[in-house]
Amino acid sequence: MKDTRRCKGELVRKRVCEKCGERFSTAERITAEYLQVRKRDGRTEPFSRAKIRNGILNAAVGSQLSVADVNAFVDGVVQLLNPDAPDLPVSSKDIGGLVLKQLRCNAAITDVTYIRFAMVFESKATPGGQWSAAEVRAWLERQYGPPRISVAAGTPSAVAKTNGKVEPFQPEKLSRSIELAAGAGAARQGRSLALNVTSAVTRELAGQALVTSQQIAAEALKSLRVLDQASYLRYASIVKRYRSVDDFWFDLLALEAPPRESGRIGAAGPARNTQA
Repeated sequence: MKDTRRCKGELVRKRVCEKCGERFSTAERITAEYLQVRKRDGRTEPFSRAKIRNGILNAAVGSQLSVADVNAFVDGVVQLLNPDAPDLPVSSKDIGGLVLKQLRCNAAITDVTYIRFAMVFESKATPGGQWSAAEVRAWLERQYGPPRISVAAGTPSAVAKTNGKVEPFQPEKLSRSIELAAGAGAARQGRSLALNVTSAVTRELAGQALVTSQQIAAEALKSLRVLDQASYLRYASIVKRYRSVDDFWFDLLALEAPPRESGRIGAAGPARNTQA
């Protein structure tokens, strides 16, 4: 053997045949199946490709990243794993750092996926294994610089719709939908109900600049259930997308059921009869 060097995660060795003198090269790579990982607490365990894959999938929830993209990404990370010595374990910190680096420079990975993964990985090094809001802010400023938006004047200020669009939070829009649920026959009562429900929703969601339309609907239903159960059913039939009369019965029977005892775990509500 004449020379050894590293190249793209491989050990490239220049050799000379002892019999004929011909020169040739070999490339050696340590396969992931034989790698050992040293955890933060000092334990060692076999390398798990599935752990990296599941971590990416969890961070990419709600994105357009396909399973094929994730598998290709993991393949790339595995190929880059290159321990200094085959018999020494690779630290989980080094593996996580490599994953983070590849996430940041991969065009298919969104910033949201990158940030979610970092919040889990980086927080493991902190006492208690959980970041505070101040630590999240410091990390975001190191990675992306200061915020490009200003603090919302009032909260909630924006709504994320089920179709992925974001629009300003409009209390009057919620009020109109509650008035419609109350019915046209009681205009004055409907306006009063709408104002009360809208105030309750805004109060419950205060402090959250961005909320989802599902959150708004859930808080509105919570108030309507107490203030006007008929309007609750009308509003629920819209936001829950009732499909048949059975859905009306399902919620109505739940309204009529006696309240559950506090502290009981696993108390069953009314059973839904799905038989024809």
